Amino acid sequence: MVRAMTDDRTRAEQTLVAWARIETWLKEHAPRTFQRLPAPATEGELRILERDLDLTVPADVRAFYLVRNGTGPVSDFDRPASHDAPEPTGYLLPDGEGIGPLENLRAWFEGPAAAARPDDESGQRYLPITTIDPDGFYGGFVDCTPGQGYGLLGDYAEAERPNPGKATFAAYLTEVANALCEGRGFGDGSAPRVIDGRLDWR
Repeated sequence: MVRAMTDDRTRAEQTLVAWARIETWLKEHAPRTFQRLPAPATEGELRILERDLDLTVPADVRAFYLVRNGTGPVSDFDRPASHDAPEPTGYLLPDGEGIGPLENLRAWFEGPAAAARPDDESGQRYLPITTIDPDGFYGGFVDCTPGQGYGLLGDYAEAERPNPGKATFAAYLTEVANALCEGRGFGDGSAPRVIDGRLDWR
């Protein structure tokens, strides 16, 4: 139990350091993306999400949401109401992904991500946190199932079995920060670039 608490604290601190580096870079190089970062979520909002979805949000993911409620405003993760809507900047992560606001996680959990959870295994709790499209049909999840895989990231797609990963959210954000600050590609992807004040990895 003590080790788990220490790991949680370490992951939370790692997340805060990595995200601070990302925000510093955005503020200097991609101000339009930085300006559209949302306000923090609250501890109360996180607890309501946990209660409604019957899961416990890992410490590193919780730490992020207490700084920013996603990587862009809610409107970035909904279908635009008109062609005059501001161009979304919330998909600022590599591969065009964005971290959704808490409001969207519930819909993704009950919709596309629910279709990706295997029917033959009970008790699994995959919380979708990233997506590449407003419908949330494709993206990344954090495993909130108690046990060995708790806190690890994976990929999901509608009506497909989820693909578990090996990295934590804290480790992922650290690698994003490293790639961003070093001006190199993330994994095998494109290097970050700035277009009209917006960050674009694609």
